[in-house]
Order: sequence, then structure tokens, then C-alpha cells
Amino acid sequence: MTLETARFVTSAPAAALLATLTPAHLTDDALLATLDALRAQAGADEAAALVTQARLRLRAREKFPDADRLFFTADALEQATHAQPAAYRAGQIAAQAPPGPVLDLGCGIGGDALALARHRPVIAFERDPARAHLARANVAALGLADRIEVRGDDWTAALAAGHLPTAAAAFIDPARRRGGRRLMRLADLEPGPVWFARVAAHVPVVAVKVMPGIDDAEIPATCGVEFVGHAGQCKEAVLWFGHASGTRRAAIHVDGAWHTLSAGGVYPPVGPLAAGMTLHEPHPAAIRAGAFAELCTALAAHLFDPQIAYLVSPTRRTHPLVQSFVIDWVAPFSLKQLNRHLRAADIGRVELKKRGFPLEPEQLRARLTLAPGGAAAVVFFTRQGDQRLMLVGRRLQPELMSPEPVSEEVEHV
Repeated sequence: MTLETARFVTSAPAAALLATLTPAHLTDDALLATLDALRAQAGADEAAALVTQARLRLRAREKFPDADRLFFTADALEQATHAQPAAYRAGQIAAQAPPGPVLDLGCGIGGDALALARHRPVIAFERDPARAHLARANVAALGLADRIEVRGDDWTAALAAGHLPTAAAAFIDPARRRGGRRLMRLADLEPGPVWFARVAAHVPVVAVKVMPGIDDAEIPATCGVEFVGHAGQCKEAVLWFGHASGTRRAAIHVDGAWHTLSAGGVYPPVGPLAAGMTLHEPHPAAIRAGAFAELCTALAAHLFDPQIAYLVSPTRRTHPLVQSFVIDWVAPFSLKQLNRHLRAADIGRVELKKRGFPLEPEQLRARLTLAPGGAAAVVFFTRQGDQRLMLVGRRLQPELMSPEPVSEEVEHV
């Protein structure tokens, strides 16, 4: 988005036109008529900008409760933190930092700044002129102009020149995409780790939002790492400098509350696997953090393999941070034997899961023999040591978590 477009979409005439657009106007079938009507009042480029903004607001409702009052670009919305994790992190920063303002370094359209301002005054930096303009508009829309100052400057240049404001804490959200491609290495982020360390040398508490799939070997020894779970997925990792240094944990939002689990260097027990046990699949953020010891204690559970992120317990227990299943059958991997069991148990619908198994479950689905109208079951493909296993079980509670591409192998247990 250009600065000219940003100025237009935040103008009073644009606000009046945006107020006339409903979701029905933005469907593919209605789009041409909507654009024609807007062109008659505002011009072709302006009409396109209004439709784009209205559609972005619809998408943003998933992240921002005030989306219909805010302004976005597509890229900035993609990178923006959901309001609940942003509020959690803002509270953590405020609780740990000494008195004083917070810096939001690379604020985009201002989503995190809005959350931070609920606790502390905020000085936000954004070098892209259009995004900085939208951030100011968003601050004004929520009545936070007395709490947030948005500077249209490159914060790395300000730091290099010795002009970064004195602050109690800083939040950094570096760009994690380049040319439309997602970046996977910490060293590829812009700004990168050298700049994180430079900020940490001047600011007591620094939080850096990075990708959840960060290579553990890239995590600086001088910081702690927190894997954030929301809506059933591991959404992000946060590097903490000056707070929780050297620690590793998961923070997970479930049923309206935040839960934390520490990896803590405590190794969970390892024990047997047998039919009749309850299998527990931890939340993806707990898996990513390798934070199993507390869950094992709460569930009286253990791992059946030190490298596989499934817990099992001899009794039927549940926990908000796991999905639990009764295991009815365990056997070495054999499709022939599995189909024999599915027929005998009159199973007609299966959910397929895997961990530590070389094949994708959906590759096997077409080869399963299911009974029309039969019962529902869950089939796990996994391993114990070098032995490939298949387990058949039933859910103890409804599915709450959506699949997340976190590492299948447990790196820290």
C-alpha cells in the first residue's frame, strides 16, 4: 500500500463509504456491482482500495475484536498477533519490566502497541510510511493517542545513532517473510539476532516474536524461549531477554484461560504401552517446548518412548492441555492385521494420527477396510524404539485442537 492510499482509506470520505459496505457487498458475485457503485462516488483506484480494506476487516475479525474500526494491509494483517496472545504478552512484559514506557520496534499497523498500551505508555517505530500512517489511525480509532506515540522511523538506525528512547522494555516483531516466502532461520530475519542483542544491552526486558519452528540450535543462550499456543495451534515463539533467561516453557490459551508449562530440565518418566491404557496427545505448543513433566505428574502418565510425544497412563484422566484416548488395541504395524481388527470391531469411521512413523496416514486410508455405518475410532501409527506400532482407540473428549505442523520427534524431554 502506498502512503497516498493509506491517507485516503483513513479519510472521512472513505469512512463514510466503508460504513455502507456489508459482507454481502464483498462476495465474489456482488463484487463488480460494488466496485461500479464505489467508482461513481470515489474513482477507480479509490474503489479498489475501499473494497480491499473492507475485505481485510472481515478477515481481521478472527484476530481483532475491534477489526471494523481498524485499518490494515494484507501483509501486516498476516504478521499481526491475535489479540489474545498479544494481551497475554503485554501483561507479561508489564509484570516483569521496571517502571517506564515500552518500545514497540517494527509495529506494523499497531496491533501489539494497542495491547501494550493497556499497561504502559508505548513508543512505536515503523519505517514503512503507509503502515506507520495506518498505525496512527488505529491508535486514534481506539482513543489511545495519549498512550501511544508512533514514529515513522527505522529503529535500527535510531539505535545505531544512539537515539533510541530510554525504556523499561521492548517488543520486537521482525519480518518473517521475504518475497512472499516464509523464513525459517533466525539468521534470515530482518532485523536479525545481532539487533536483538543490541536492544537487550540497553533495555531491561526484551521480547522478540519469532517463528514457532525455530531451530533450537539458533536460540541464543542469553535468552529464554516461550512457545505460545492459541486456537489449538503453536502460533509463535517468543525469545525473552532479561526475563526468564535460559528457561523454556509453553504458554497455552484453552477455554478462556492461559496455562503455562515449564520444560525445566525435569525428564518425564518412560514406561510400558498396552491396551487398556489412556493415551494423551499434548497441545502442539507443549510438544514444541518439550514440556511434558508437569503433564505426566498431573495425569500419572509416562512416555512409552523417550522420543515420541505421546503420554500414556494406566487410568482414565483428562487435562485441558491434552487430548485423551482410550487405547483398545496395540500391535506391530501390519495393514493386514489392522484391517482384520477393524472388521472384527465393526469400525466404519477412522481418524488417523501419526508420530515417529515414516508414512503419511492419508496414504494408508484407501487401503483400510471399514464397515459401512460402523463405529468411530482413532488409529495411531507410531513406534516404540525401533518397532513400528499401530494403536486403535477412542476419544475421551471432543476434538479441541486443529492439526499443527510441529516437529513430530521430541527434542527436549
